[in-house]
Amino acid sequence: MSRMTSPYPERVYSSSEEERRRPAAERPRSAGISTGLLFAGVAALGLGAWAWYHFAPDVRRYIKIRNM
Repeated sequence: MSRMTSPYPERVYSSSEEERRRPAAERPRSAGISTGLLFAGVAALGLGAWAWYHFAPDVRRYIKIRNM
């Protein structure tokens, strides 16, 4: 059971017994957080901060008027 095949004959996946038994410290690690994901997170935080700074007073005023 160390060889799995897919419906696509050109793609053959194999996992050796040695690969599964290697200690976790010797296995390849991921590179970490991608720079694109980090940039998107920082951009989302910046856009949220900008929107809060510009629209929060108007939203508070609207809620007060609506609750009157």
